[in-house]
Amino acid sequence: MEWYDYRIHKGVAQMARKYGWHLDCPKNQSSISLKSGILKDWDGDGCIAMIESNETFEYLSNKDLPIVDLGLRAHKIPVYRMATDNEKIGMLAAEHFRDFGHREIFVLDHGKNPMFVERLQSLKKHCKRNDCMVTILQSVSEIQYETIRELEEIFEKRGEKLREKSIGFFAYNDSVAADLISLCLRNGINVPENIAILGVDNDDLIISSLSLGLSSVDSDQEGLGISSAKLMHSILEYENNINTTKTFRHRPKGVVARRSTDCYAVRNPLVSNALHWIQNNFYTGIQATDVAEAMDVSQQGLQKAFAKNYVRSPGNEIREQRLKAVVLLLKTTNANLNTIAKNCGFYSVNSLINSFRKKFQTTPGKFRDNHKHGKSY
Repeated sequence: MEWYDYRIHKGVAQMARKYGWHLDCPKNQSSISLKSGILKDWDGDGCIAMIESNETFEYLSNKDLPIVDLGLRAHKIPVYRMATDNEKIGMLAAEHFRDFGHREIFVLDHGKNPMFVERLQSLKKHCKRNDCMVTILQSVSEIQYETIRELEEIFEKRGEKLREKSIGFFAYNDSVAADLISLCLRNGINVPENIAILGVDNDDLIISSLSLGLSSVDSDQEGLGISSAKLMHSILEYENNINTTKTFRHRPKGVVARRSTDCYAVRNPLVSNALHWIQNNFYTGIQATDVAEAMDVSQQGLQKAFAKNYVRSPGNEIREQRLKAVVLLLKTTNANLNTIAKNCGFYSVNSLINSFRKKFQTTPGKFRDNHKHGKSY
């Protein structure tokens, strides 16, 4: 109601088949009119929806039926809520930008949208832990030419130029991200070299329409539909045991990286070249000394350049790249640890396990099991 995403509908429909439900799914405002739409004489058993209208809320509450609200809108009606885990989304965004060396992330004014507020608060908290600054643009709460102008003015005051910088931009959803990509391309601003752009929702309809691949936090909208249907089923079966004051949260799947963030935020040519060399060779068992030799500099010179221009040392960057590859293989294959270690540049399984435990506070085996059961880190 009043907001529709086909992926949520798909998730709810999967569970409806399992539970034997019949679904009514109005997709626009006119179809839910209380005077002429589907709600006029509707006699359902429950409602799963993002509801914005006070009139609709009042109508549904008067029918005394269970509601699973997918939004965060403030209201006094005691309803069950199933919303995206915006804390986790903000954390994933902060970590993704950190991995590419960004020290400043820009965002729009949230416009008091509760979901955007939560994502911004989480981004700020986790960026602070990574010694990264978050700057909120004040001119507009949506992407317009003024967005570019404000960015230019910020750097002009610092004695710098936007087109000579490499910054991160966290868009609260893919629609905002797509608008920014289009604006940058029209104004000669390179994506991701000048502005690395990260969206949220991994909306295939938006992403497929862009000429440049959009990186996005996959909020798992289909999974949100499944979780909301499971909650509704629990309410219908065990209503007295469900807490109506609690907001249940559905976790995102992770960041789907594409071209819009695929660039290290490093202007130093030595460090930039070294990072790309590490990215292409980490799986061969290289060490920091090999990186220095490949760049034709001393190891001390390489260490100093990284300390001044990047968030990790050469050795730590090698380990980071290896562990990212390990995570991908754990999630997408059934390969054993010996095979994974060999393919990711670790000299032994024990070395892999020790490095993995240090970063994730768990073993690769437990990580794989948790991933299969929908848990995330």
